[in-house]
Amino acid sequence: MTILKTFEHKGRAFKLTSYDAPAKPAKKPSARRAPGRFAGDFEISQLAFADDTLTAQVSGKHIAYLFVEILMKDGDKFYGPVLREYIEAAWDDQTGGVLRPNWSDPISLSIPLRPSLTLLTDGVDSAFAFCIPTGYRLSGCHLDGQYTSTESQSRARIVFDGDGKIKEVLAFKQQRMKSIPRPVTPKPGDTFAPFVQVLSEEDGSWKTETVLSTVLTFGDQPFRLEKESLLPGEYLIGILVQDLDGGFTRKYAPLAIE
Repeated sequence: MTILKTFEHKGRAFKLTSYDAPAKPAKKPSARRAPGRFAGDFEISQLAFADDTLTAQVSGKHIAYLFVEILMKDGDKFYGPVLREYIEAAWDDQTGGVLRPNWSDPISLSIPLRPSLTLLTDGVDSAFAFCIPTGYRLSGCHLDGQYTSTESQSRARIVFDGDGKIKEVLAFKQQRMKSIPRPVTPKPGDTFAPFVQVLSEEDGSWKTETVLSTVLTFGDQPFRLEKESLLPGEYLIGILVQDLDGGFTRKYAPLAIE
């Protein structure tokens, strides 16, 4: 693996290395609804962050979920999500046992927020833990990465409960057109390197690639999540809108941490 970048913070080094994603089989044409039918056309305005409060106004159709998101800036690259959390609506609808926010139009947001950095540690080394929330109004989060044992190497997911403790570890195996998760029990010496998304803006759209954070080793001490102050530097803080087709629209404001 090629080391792309090393960040240092409070005596700890966080390495980012290249990731060679396994090739996926070509997808067959889908008979489901046409792409774009439920795509969103959104406007995010009046975005500002001051006095530990993020404010914004969102309008548009086919809004599924809203998130607050923070990305770390380095040159023309943005790393993250340093933070991604669901924004809860005042009212919800339930369909098939699944809660979905019922948004007004426009949506006026005022979100108290004290940004922090989440790390994953094995008791010796630490890595960026850019976790994704489990679901709307659900506690816990998950972290994807590359899992390596003496027998194999695969994409994996560590699922954490609301207290940051590991609930399960899943490894994904490609079977025809699907990636099938299966539970694994890590053995001493097995390793896990969390994924980090690298975003860059080109011609008004966002391009994303995946790299690996520091490799951690399973051993005597259990993996655990830790909260730390943000690294000094430049960030983007803003609103992420997901439409009913699963697409994302982003808008950010600059955030400087000294």
